This record gives sequence, structure tokens and C-alpha cells, in this order.
Amino acid sequence: MNNTTNLNTTNILLCPSLPIEVTSPPYTPHAAAQAITLLTCIVNGISCPVATVENLLVFMVVLRKRSLRTVFNTSVLCLAFTDLLIAMFIQPAFIAYQAGKYINSTYACVPYFIKTVCEFWCVGLSFITLALITLERYFAVFKPFLYRASVTRLRVMFVIFSGWIVWSVFSFSLRFSSSGMNLKAYSILSSILITFTLLETIFVYVKLYKVTRLRNRSCSLSRRSTDVTDQGQNSFIDDQETRATKTVIIITGAFFLCFAPTLCASIVHQAGAVEDDVMLHVIYPLAECALFLTALINPVIYVWRNASVRKSLKEITTFKK
Repeated sequence: MNNTTNLNTTNILLCPSLPIEVTSPPYTPHAAAQAITLLTCIVNGISCPVATVENLLVFMVVLRKRSLRTVFNTSVLCLAFTDLLIAMFIQPAFIAYQAGKYINSTYACVPYFIKTVCEFWCVGLSFITLALITLERYFAVFKPFLYRASVTRLRVMFVIFSGWIVWSVFSFSLRFSSSGMNLKAYSILSSILITFTLLETIFVYVKLYKVTRLRNRSCSLSRRSTDVTDQGQNSFIDDQETRATKTVIIITGAFFLCFAPTLCASIVHQAGAVEDDVMLHVIYPLAECALFLTALINPVIYVWRNASVRKSLKEITTFKK
């Protein structure tokens, strides 16, 4: 028992040839670790190609029709791009890393490097994109005149890309700093991003709920107006913006549900309640597996909530047949 404890608490230097210093408890191929390792390989092996196809279809569906190239759909494509990064790079690296442990009980250095360096970067990109999309939805619903006058596709792309650049510079500079990986700084930064995005989403949702109730109450009064055509058109636009905002809220909620296991695992790890080898080789892989499901779920929610996108997708599938 004492030998096991010492093994679990002793870190080893992994892959000294890597440009960053990474230490971790050695992988002990006991039954639970082997089962979790195999399970995560299977789940990600299935979800990875499916998520890739789904997000590529979102790009095809939106870009093939000019009418679908709206400001909101442009921001959704930015989110789909971050999902593609997860599905095409992070998940394959995660699978290779887990498979190396399962087959040889060793770390595959290149996949481990890609997963370690890029996973937090990609997740941060998703958080920032969701936060900026939620902000864009706020102006679309609650500041419609300002939104229509000043918000364009190019400006939305510029703002999101600027957020990506700032995050990328900060993330990689922290990763490759002379002091090495600062996990505590990452945990603090993750908490800030999560809290900001969550509070922003709750704020928009509460305001949206109040505005929707007011619009429903005034609906009967609006129908008595003489200018029925203009009001009907404005009501249609408002309904579209409101539905798009609800879609973003649903996507954000699903993202937080998928991220919750990672957050809980990080809290447990910081508290030292579980041995390191169990945390890093059993609990964290399961949490990461749940987190990667966002790339699979996001396009499903988007297509489900958008009738025009569903119609365009049916046209593509019918044409291929």
C-alpha cells in the first residue's frame, strides 16, 4: 500500500525533447484505468469524425446561400470553426495519447504535446466566441436600431478574430514561458472566463424573458394599428432575432453542462481529495471526453433551431442522392 502511494505521488518528466517541461504521475495499467482509457478511445473515435462532418456541413449549408450569410450565421460559423479545431486536432491527439497508454503503458509524446498545449487554447477560443456572440445577440434584441445601423458581418468577424488573437498570444506565451506551465494561473483564468460567460448569458436570458412577455402583451394592441404590413415585418424580424438569441442560450447551456465535469474535476484535484494518478488517468480523461462532446452537440442544436438551415441541408442531401 505504501509503495502504491509513493508511486501515485511521484511525478516523472515526460518527453524531455518537448519544448515545454511536462511532469505527470506514471501510468499504472490497473483495471479501472485500462477500462476508462479504452472507453474514452471508443467514444472519441466515434464522435470525432461525426463532429467533423457536422461542422463542415454547417459551413456548406450557410455559405451556399446568400440569404443565409447573415451576421448571426457568420458568428455561428466562427463557433463551428472552433469546434472543427477540437474535432480535427484535439480529439485525434487525445485518442493517440490514450491509445499509447492502453497499448504500451507509455506516453505518445507528440499527441501528448498537442493535447496539452492546444486543448486549453481551443476551449478558451470557444468560451470567448460564445461570450462575443451573446454580446452580439444582446444588441440585436435590445438595441435593434443601433444593431442594424452599425453591426455588419465584417465587423463581427473582426471583433471575434481580435478576441482570438489576444487569447492566443496570452495562452501560448503562458504555455511557453520560462517558468513553464502555470496550472494555477490556468485555473484562475478558466474561472474568470466561465464566470463572465455564465453571468453574461444569465443577464441576456433574464432580459430576453422580460422583453418577450412585454411583446406578447402588446401583440393585441399592435394588430389594431393601421400600418399592419410594416408592423408585421418588424415583428417577424424581432421574432427571428429572439429565436436566434434563444439558440445561443441553449448552445451556451449545453457547453456549460459538458464543461461541468472538467470544472468539478479541477476543484477536486486542487483540494487534493483524490490521488494524482487516479485524477490524471481516470477522472480527467472522462471529464475531457464530456468536454469534447460540445463539438458534436453545437451543430445539432444550431440546425434544429434554424428552419432555413434545415431546408438548405435537405436540399444538399437530396441533390447528393
